[in-house]
Amino acid sequence: MDLEWVIRIVLFGIAHWILAGIMLHDLASKKKAFGGHKAPWAIVIIFIPCFGSLVYLAFHPQIFYPQ
Repeated sequence: MDLEWVIRIVLFGIAHWILAGIMLHDLASKKKAFGGHKAPWAIVIIFIPCFGSLVYLAFHPQIFYPQ
């Protein structure tokens, strides 16, 4: 495996866990999540790398722009 691919994989992993941490913190601080259940959102955020966090962000854009 090339060093370039190793660096890409490591950076992808770092990006995933940073984004997942932000999304999980937001999910934990909300009283109610979209759809009414928090557990499925947490599973999606953790087990679907980056995509799960981006889907959560699409449904909760006020994370970066609070009202």
